[in-house]
Amino acid sequence: MCALPCNPLMLPSVRILETGTNQELRNLVKEVDLVRVRDADNNTLLHHACLLGNVEAVRLLLDAGLHPNVGNVDGHTALCDAALNGSTEVISLLLNHGVDVNPSSYWGSPLMYATKNEHIGAMRLLIKAGAAVNAPDRSGFCPLHIAVRKKFYAGAHLLLMGDADPNCPARLTTPLHLAAEMNDLHGASLLLAHGAHPNPIDKFNRTPLDYVPRDTDLYRLLNAMTSQVPSLQFLVRLAFRKTIQAVGPEQLSKLRLPSLLYDYLTFNRL
Repeated sequence: MCALPCNPLMLPSVRILETGTNQELRNLVKEVDLVRVRDADNNTLLHHACLLGNVEAVRLLLDAGLHPNVGNVDGHTALCDAALNGSTEVISLLLNHGVDVNPSSYWGSPLMYATKNEHIGAMRLLIKAGAAVNAPDRSGFCPLHIAVRKKFYAGAHLLLMGDADPNCPARLTTPLHLAAEMNDLHGASLLLAHGAHPNPIDKFNRTPLDYVPRDTDLYRLLNAMTSQVPSLQFLVRLAFRKTIQAVGPEQLSKLRLPSLLYDYLTFNRL
């Protein structure tokens, strides 16, 4: 985000967002033409307030009429900045004001920003609000690719439970290929448990097994999975996951299932 002000009031206004009192914030909202105060990248004060995670400023700006879906020069909206910051309170405010959870942002979606910064709470809110879990960024990667590459297992699990495609072939490579390249047994096991194909072909005509050293647990796992027919138990578990995605895991928790069964059905146990 460019700090050079296009409007001369931008820089002092941002300073109030950063360090000002609530009264100074209220005075700012009353005295400044909020629509016209933008920086060189066309970011509004709402963009800056969301990036700072300033809940009170965001509330005042929204109540004053700043539209949450206004984009900057790259189509980057205030929700993108809120996802970068990770403030669930700010994200909730924006969602309550009708923000678009899937804006046409050049550099990626709010969910992508939250995933890159490992903001699990922000991810959970965005997915529940309808964020497109399989939408790629301009580099071609989906949020699941990013989570796997960062070994952000909690994020990968959340995405998969939110209907992320474990076989998404972004940039002609799958999340399982990425896990294999890192010899990441836990990441690969998570993907396989959620239905990742064990032997897809990437742009180099290689399978995940081709990237793994032979004398490793991951090689043995992939080698076994390649020749293995999926069991009925495995297929039923995947089918049940679809039901959980439809009704929400919080509904499943109301059934008071034994903890082992609950963890199995929600893939907390691989």
